[in-house]
Formats: sequence, C-alpha cells, structure tokens
Amino acid sequence: MEIFMANIHLRATKFQVQSSIAQVLHGPLFSHYSSSPLNFEVRLFSSQDFDLEHIGKGVLTVPTEEIGIAFLQEFSGAPTWVPRYFVHIHGMPVTFAPSKRAARWHVVEKILRLPYVDVDDIQRQQKLAKELQSSPISIRTIQFGWETRDRSFSVEWERESSYDCRLVFGAERRELRVDILEGPNFRSIVVPLSRIQWSAARHEESQGSIIFLSLSSPPSFERLDSSEMRVRQYVNGASGQKQERLLALYPEDRDHVRILPYTSIAIRLVCKDKKGLSEFRRLGQQVHIPVPRNFCHWAEYRNLFSTTNLTRYHFWLNSLDWSVAFQVEAISRSLLADVQEILGIQHFVDRTVRYHGSALASELLRNFANQVSVVDASTDTEGSFQELYIRCEQDFLQTPRSPIQRFSSDESFQCYHVSVTPTTMKLEGPLPERSNRVMRMYPDDHDRFIRVSFVEENHLQYQHNRDVDGPAFVNTWVRRILLDGISVAGLRFQFLAYSQSALKSHAVWFVLDDPWDRRVSVPSIIKQLGTFDNLPFDETLVYCPARYGARISQAFTATDSSIVVEAEEIMILKDIKKNRWCFTDGVGTISRELAREIWMELRKKGKRATRRAITHPRAFQVRFMGSKGMLSVDHKLSGRAICLRPSMIKFEAPESREVEIARAFFRPSKFYLNRPLIMILEDLGVPYHVFENLQKAAVREVEMSTKSFERAAHMFEQFGLGTSFRLPSILLNLHKLGLSPFKDDFYQQMSEFAIHHILRDLKHHARIPVPDGYTLVGVADVHNYLDEYEVFACIAVQDKPVIYLEGPVLISRSPTIHPGDVQVVHAIGRPPSGSPFAVEPLPNTVVFSTKGERPLPSYLGGGDLDGDLYNVTTMPELLPSNAFDPAAYIPAPKKFLDRPSTMNDVAEFVADYIISDVLGLVAVTWLIIADQSHEDGIFDPDCLALGQVHSDAVDYPKSGQPISMDEIPKLKFKSRPDWNAPETVDAASSANFYQTRRQFQTSWDFRLDDVLERLSLDAPADENLALALEERVSDFIDREPDRNYMSMAIELFHKYAMDLQSICAANAISPHRLATLTEEEAVVGTIVAKCSQKRKRKDNMAQLREQTNTLVKTVRDMLGGEDDEPYEEWLHSAWAAWKVSRLQSETFGSKSFGWIALGEIFDAIKAIEQERSQWGFWFRSKAPS
Repeated sequence: MEIFMANIHLRATKFQVQSSIAQVLHGPLFSHYSSSPLNFEVRLFSSQDFDLEHIGKGVLTVPTEEIGIAFLQEFSGAPTWVPRYFVHIHGMPVTFAPSKRAARWHVVEKILRLPYVDVDDIQRQQKLAKELQSSPISIRTIQFGWETRDRSFSVEWERESSYDCRLVFGAERRELRVDILEGPNFRSIVVPLSRIQWSAARHEESQGSIIFLSLSSPPSFERLDSSEMRVRQYVNGASGQKQERLLALYPEDRDHVRILPYTSIAIRLVCKDKKGLSEFRRLGQQVHIPVPRNFCHWAEYRNLFSTTNLTRYHFWLNSLDWSVAFQVEAISRSLLADVQEILGIQHFVDRTVRYHGSALASELLRNFANQVSVVDASTDTEGSFQELYIRCEQDFLQTPRSPIQRFSSDESFQCYHVSVTPTTMKLEGPLPERSNRVMRMYPDDHDRFIRVSFVEENHLQYQHNRDVDGPAFVNTWVRRILLDGISVAGLRFQFLAYSQSALKSHAVWFVLDDPWDRRVSVPSIIKQLGTFDNLPFDETLVYCPARYGARISQAFTATDSSIVVEAEEIMILKDIKKNRWCFTDGVGTISRELAREIWMELRKKGKRATRRAITHPRAFQVRFMGSKGMLSVDHKLSGRAICLRPSMIKFEAPESREVEIARAFFRPSKFYLNRPLIMILEDLGVPYHVFENLQKAAVREVEMSTKSFERAAHMFEQFGLGTSFRLPSILLNLHKLGLSPFKDDFYQQMSEFAIHHILRDLKHHARIPVPDGYTLVGVADVHNYLDEYEVFACIAVQDKPVIYLEGPVLISRSPTIHPGDVQVVHAIGRPPSGSPFAVEPLPNTVVFSTKGERPLPSYLGGGDLDGDLYNVTTMPELLPSNAFDPAAYIPAPKKFLDRPSTMNDVAEFVADYIISDVLGLVAVTWLIIADQSHEDGIFDPDCLALGQVHSDAVDYPKSGQPISMDEIPKLKFKSRPDWNAPETVDAASSANFYQTRRQFQTSWDFRLDDVLERLSLDAPADENLALALEERVSDFIDREPDRNYMSMAIELFHKYAMDLQSICAANAISPHRLATLTEEEAVVGTIVAKCSQKRKRKDNMAQLREQTNTLVKTVRDMLGGEDDEPYEEWLHSAWAAWKVSRLQSETFGSKSFGWIALGEIFDAIKAIEQERSQWGFWFRSKAPS
C-alpha cells in the first residue's frame, strides 16, 4: 500500500526519513505482523532547486494494505482519523494520508521479498564505496616480473609513470584497479580481489615503498579513449562509454607483449610515498583481502624472459619432435619454471631424445611436470629445478619398461588440449578421449590435431561484462586466432571444425598447417568427409555458415566404429508426414540381424574384461553416410538391412558406409527432477509436498549408504557416481564377500565426496531421483499401431523382471521452459498378443505414435527423434491436475550469405557464437521471472514468450541467427531469488538476493554440513578386505604373483597414474597453476570445489567422467588379456595389479588402481567359476548312466 507524506523538513535526507519510519514500523506497534523487521520503501519527490534534495513531500510504500491502514490509524492526520503518534524529523511532524495512487506493483514485490536493510548498513556501504573511490594510492612505477626460487623478484618489464597513476579499490565489483591516465588514454590493470593469493606492503630505503601482488591468474587490461572530462566522469561512475578490453596493458609495446604470458601473476608497484602502504593496508582490511605481509622481495633485473633467452628457447623447441616440444612448452606455460631454468635442462632432454627416443622423452617430461607441480618452490634451493629433473630422469629410466603402448585404440585416442586466454595459453595432455570419425581416418596423425578452448584468465567460460565492449574484444582475441591460426610449441595450426557439444563450451578443433604435407589439411579433411554443395535435398546448405559447420561437426561427434554395410543393404524410406509436421524426424530402422552384428562388433572392440553378457540393444544413435539420428529395430526386415529416411540425411558421403555408433541404448537411464520441471509441475497443480517427500527419501538413501556396501552400491548406482570405475559392482561384490564398510581413508573420502555431491545437487539444483521414472530414447511407431497420445515403453534391465509402463504417464524432455513442455499421455502396457510390440518390444525406448495432427515429441520443447531423451514416469503423485497447450516452436530463420560459405565463414560464425550465445541467459531469465511473478508464475506472458526465444537460442548453432537482447524480457525487479546465487556467494547476507516464496524451495533449506555430521563413517580397519580377498583368490591361483605379472602391472600402473594425474590437473576448476583434483574426486566423478559458473563445473565433471572412463576401460582391457588366454591369466594379471597398488600405496593413483584391480579380480573369478561350472555340466552329461 502507498501512503502520501508531507511536511517533511526540507533539509532532511532520505536516510533520516527512512530511519525515523523504521523506528515506528520495527517497534512494538507492528511487531506482530512479522517475525523479522518489516521492509518498506521511501521515495521523496525531487526538487528542481539544486540546493534541495526534495520538496518536502513523498510516498511511503508498505508491504500490505492491512499494515498501511494500521499505520494510518496511528499516524494519519486525515479528518476521519485522529493521530495517536507522530513521526518528527528535525522537530517537524510528518503528515501521512492515503495516496491517491495504487502502490507500484514492482515496489510491493521487492519489499515483500527482500529483507529490510538497515539504513546504517546502507550508509556504511555508501561511505565505504565513496571512501575507496576518493582514497587513491599514488603509484610511481608498475613492474611485471617473476618470483624466483631464491625469493627474489626479477623485474622483466616496468614503466615509470610520468602521468597520473593510482591504485583504487572497487567495492561493488570487488576489484583492485591500477588506473593510468596518459593524455587521452585511460588504461587500467583490473584485478578481481578473489584472484589475490597474497599481497605484501613494505618500505625499504633502497627499494622504496613497495606493494606486491601475487595472483592466482592474470589480471585483465582495459582502456577508455575519451577526453579528460569524460575520463573524470568515468572515475566518478558517470560515464556511459564502454571500456575497450585489451590483450595487454600496452599492446604497442613489444617488450611488454613478449613477457606478459609468463609474468602477469606477479605485479610489483612502487608507491610515490610511504603513505600509500598504510592506505593499502587500511583499505585492504575494509574490502577483506588477506592481510598484506610485511615483506619485500629483493628486486633484480635478471632478464629471464629476454629476447635472447626466448629466441634460444624457441629455436630449441623448433628442433625437437613436436610431442617433446609440447611437454616443454606445457612446463613453461604452466609457470613451473622460467625460461633460463628450462634452458638449463636442454642438454639432458636432448640426451634422452637421442638415446631413448622422442616418445619416452615426452613421457618423461610429462612425469617431470607432475612432480614439479607438487614441489613447494619456496623451500627449494637455487638450481633445484635442474637437480629435480636429473632425479626424476634417473627414477623414470630405472622403472621397468615393458612393450605396453600409450593408451589408445580405434575407440580412443590421445588428445592434445590448448586453453587460450587473453594473455597466455595452457597446454595439457595428451589425454585419453573417445574417438570420432576424423581421428579414425588419420590413425597415425593424432598429434596433428589439437583441441583449443577459449577461456577467461581464471579458466572460466568467457562471459560478457556490461561495462566492456565485448564484441570488439572477442574480435581482437578469438576471431583473429580462428582466421589466422595459432602457434603451439613451434608449429602453426589452422582452424578445422568443432563438435556441437564442444561449441557450447567454446572449444574447437585445429589441425597442423604443414605446407609440405597437405594430406592432413583443412581442405583435404573436409573433402574426405563428403559432399556439402549442390545437394538436391538441401540446395542452400553451404550458403549458411552455421549449418555448414554443423554438418561438418557430425564427423567430430564421439563415436565407436562398428560394421561396414554394403550399398545393396541400404534403403531409403519416406518420412511419415502430415502438413508441416514430420512424425519420423531423425529416425530410421534396422534389421535384427544387423543390430546383433553391430552389438557383437562393439563388444569385440573391448577385450573380455570390458564386455557384458547382455542382449543386443534395439536402438542405436548413429552417424552413417552423411546421415545422423536413430536406428530402431524393425522385426519385419530380414537379413542385413538399414533403412534411412530423408530427415536423417544431412549431406552426401556414399563411400562412408561404416556405421558409427554414438550411443547404444541397452539400459534405461535414471529420471531426475530439476528446478525448471518442478516449477512447471508445481504451477500445473502438483502439491509441493510431493517434491519434499521425494527429496527426503533421497536424503534417507544417502544417510543409509554408510551402513553397508550393498546400500553404498545402491547410492552410487542411483545417482550415477563412480560409474567409470564400476564402483557399484565392486561394492556389491565386497558385500557378497561378507564384508562391511571398513576404516580406510580413501574409501571414506570417496563416500563423503559422493554424499556431498548428492546433497549439493539436491539443495542447489533440485536434482531429485524419481523412483518409478526412467529416461528413454524416443523412436517412432513405424507399424502405425499406437493411437494418438499413446506411447509404448518396455523397461528391460539385466537380472530383473521386464516392466511395461501402463496407464497415465507424465512425459517431458529436458530442458523444459514452457507449461506445454509437460504432457500426460497413455502407455498401453503389456502389448497384446499379435501386436508388433509383442514380437519386438524395443526395450529401453519410448515409442511414439505416428498418428494425429502433430507428433508428440514436438510438444516437448520442440523435440524430435534423432536421439532426444524423454523422461517418463507413472508415479500418480507427479501427474499434474492441469494441462497446457504446447508451444508452436516455429523453426528459427537461417542466416544466409549471397555466396557459398568457406571455412573462414565458419570461423567467423564461431566468433559470433561466443559473442551472441544467450541460451543460458534465456533459461535463467525464465526461471527468475517465474519466481518473481507471484501471481502468474510460469504463466506470466514474459515466461510464455521466452519459450519460442529459448527454442531459437537452441537452434542458433545450426541457424546462425543470433537472439537479439531486445527479445529477452527484463526481470520484474533487480534482486534475484536465493537459489540463483552462485555457490561462492552467501545469498542470505546479500541484498542482491531474496528468499523465494515458492514452497518447494523453502522446504529444502537444509545445511549440507548438518547432514554430513549425522552420517557415521566410523568402521573397522581394512585388514579384513586383504585377508578375505587373498583367501578367495587362493582358491584359483597362487597367492604370490609371478614376477612377470608384477613387472607388467608396475609398468601399467605408472602409465595409468601419469594419465590420471594429467586428467585431474586438466579438470580442476581453480585457476591456480598447481591446482588439481584429488584421486577420490576422479573415482567418484565429482568436483568438490565451488565455482561461480555452474556450467563450468558441470562441463568439467562430464569431461572428467568421459576421460576416466576411457582410461579405466583401457587398463581393464590390458588386465583382461586376449580371448584365447585362460581366465586364470586374467586373474593373475588382476591380482598382480592389486599387489602393486598396495606396494605403491603412497603414490598418486595407487588407490584407484587398486579399485580397478579389485573389480577385475571379481570379474575374473566369476568367469572362471562359470567356465568350470559349464565344464562340470558337460562332463556330467557325458558320463555313463
């Protein structure tokens, strides 16, 4: 309610008015309205007189009409009410009366949702901001350099400012800036306070007054070109001009550009006077940076990164095999050593190459880098870098070397990664990755390809800053590299392509630009992929760069090779269409025989250790002859047959007849609720207690997981954790051995990490498992059996009864952003005898009807059948009482050129995508508006309109048509709901976030630590495991492993540990050069650290799981042996690996290696027992009766 105020003293400030009213509203008269202080807003009418803030009048807005009437009854001077109390300001009583206007709704919403912020706190914040801005520290000299191992600081570049140069703190953006005013240019070094690892402030007579900054990652550099007046306006926060972000503080200074990649995390500032030191300490305390040390590096000019040194360094790199040069450059770019130190080991590296070859030398350097990264440089003596290398080389060369090759195969390859930031680059790998068509085309040339990611200085994904000209910066930084290429370790690479999933993370492929060998070059690779122009079914394909790039990206999708199909076995079927809708969009068919052959081939790819005795899948996601999509089994097809549909064919590649499998659907996936889906279901009528009960059940599951290995196995399986290392299977086998959870630091840490991961997802992401729910791939009813709004779903899990979904079924597809994205349909249940599904039930798929006016998948977020996954459940409590019509989801218009596209055009599109990708912003905006719109929720017109905008944003990578920011509606008010706060921010203490009023959110306000404390992880020691395992193994082989098996296991372990350490370092989300994940995190498949970007942590976890899955599969293949070897050989190898893990227990990787060996031991024993059982049955059957 709005209340009119008058008779306000003209010299009274807004804060004084607020403070006086707060004393009333927070006093005993109104305390019964709320347990917390009532929020309100005061607005004073502005005066045109510059000497006055207001005209003595204004309005007071209170949360409800009830409170407003009560206030007027006590304080109004209106004729109908006699005021009992008065609000005096400067001796004058303020008069109150009902306002003639209704309260502004956004003001009411704000004060209803946000907690009251004390006037004194606001004044303190404003005073702090003003004080920080008005207390600059004058700087005389800026120095970039290197912290040496003998605790000196080598000044590699400096500039003494003859202009105005000052250090200032910014409270709002929590940053430190060094601003340099040079005539018309205003340059800045911008350091987010979170990047300051430590600082120092000290005066030395010989050195001056020094401020030193040690950063976890480089700062950013900005420039504002303007008149002196505009600069002054900017300093006071009044400029509307956007800053230009630079790749260097002085891009025109060659010396500065030369040293910047190596020296930007150690900055030394020489103040003009001693006063600057005390000011830095005082202001630093105000903004809560770590207390500056009373310490001063001795500054020297060692020229570590001089032109001479860097020329020698690059000359040496060019002389090395690239695999060795890559590892040398990785050490340099990780800032593990300066160039002089690296040149100091040149002789030893060259000697290793000469006597042992480049392959071993690169492995040695990679191992050395891992060792250097864990050494505390501050405790080492001068020259220790060379000494450490010599020790590492000796240890490495003394390790037995068996003929085990680097972990790669047809299904995986070793991938070199390069992360490019504005100032430098980081080199990682090679790391094991799942293969793709292009890598299989060039099996001997994998080191000609690099995967390049464009990331911020702190290795988070680049995001726009409203104060910076983002497009200009991306053009200077990313577009230049995409068009001109990039030099890595002495070789030049050229932009090649991307995969659709990698593009979202701003990652692309580059290939070596070798003028002497064009066999592996961009034109030759593209040519071998197929024909993209003059296609009768898509004549304009090459005129749309985004679409052209998307078609090329099919060849970079991670796939497994399978069988080759003959031309006469391939048929083209018509799509089932009605009006503009296609009911078979992206799905073809395959014969049973061919499906069985594909599965047999896939299982043969892995050795026996990685095979599962399960029936062949009935659905595959494929890449084949320029087509992409799904193939489902049609029981009517005989022999070997594949039927493609026009909707699957994207370009022509008639010679590429190998069926590449992106995914085989042999088991159902779990169904998890998420925040958008819950929000839609709640507004469609599902009571919040349903979600609360499911959440409580998930927490109970977690709490019970510590009681037994069986319960722990179920928890890991339920939440998809530890799958790369097959933890659920191993834990079940431990349970069958009669063991209980034991006291082992590694296992307990894994359990805690898993529990923390699950509770974290429940609390921050509303990721709740649905017990009777499944996530299934969609296929079409090619037999035209199902009626409109009918589906068929058969759930088949090994060793469990088959389930047929029957009755009303909730069906959706992630992401959900429109109330029509959720539908209730009818599942037909067990198929009647004689129906096509009785003959072939297509297990672990959801079959959609091909009847009706519009295909059901298109209802669900504009889905289709080219591999989209659908969430289904028959759980009655989750069926909404209301329904909503689906959105139209009109295809996004495509952006065409007036000529055929080139790869440069595709590169231009990638740069445009990095600038214009707003998919995440659209999704978050929808969620926030639905939360802020208390009356309408998800039915708010802005939310409904965002459905189509979101669809267009999803299509952007294929249409090339960016979303205009004008299409994204503004939030109802500035503050956001508490669930939107980054994990690194305490929403409860921030005025930028309000407590959501949605019941399903407020009911989940549990603390992770409270739940963890209730868990009992105390258990007996693990000696029982060793004894029980040895007893079990001794039934089949000797307890003491043979020396040959031990030698092989040691070599296998060292290669495994090196790759695992690289994977852990590559996927850490901390920008610090020494950051790495723990071994326990790798096994569980989680990242414990908090991250301000939710997407970054999610992407890194996905990559961590994929890379460890590939690595573990390769180790298991090595231990499993060949098909013609006895199973006892398998057990010998696995037992030796277990023993090695115990002997190497202090080495990184040994614990997880032991868990891999444990799984292989159980599998080998099971295989031996089954074989002996079969032989026993055979002998009994042959025995005379």
